[in-house]
Amino acid sequence: MYAKIHKPTEGELEILSVLWEREEASVKDVHQQLSAYKQTGYTTTLKLLQLMFDKGMVSRIENGRKHMYRSRIDRGALREQQTNRLIGHLFEGSPVQLALQALRSSYYRASAEELSELKKIVAAL
Repeated sequence: MYAKIHKPTEGELEILSVLWEREEASVKDVHQQLSAYKQTGYTTTLKLLQLMFDKGMVSRIENGRKHMYRSRIDRGALREQQTNRLIGHLFEGSPVQLALQALRSSYYRASAEELSELKKIVAAL
């Protein structure tokens, strides 16, 4: 059911995130959701979805003039692949260094619940 995992571009990853959340969406649906946080043209969204279809990253169901898209990439498998890539290339093979960098990041602050869960994981090691 799932496609071979290609390394998605930033734009492709944004579209995949919409499709993972919605499961199925039209070009209009994807464009509206992306437009909520970034300026992008409808034709750009359409072209990206067409390219992603050609690459096998999404499937398309045609219903008249309306096309509905679904991700063919498993989110969990992509997370694992990209995490392993980061660990191998940027963190000298150390998942601990990746975790420490993520916790130090100014982009996102972990919640108390997430930190509690992390402490449980570390205690179980």
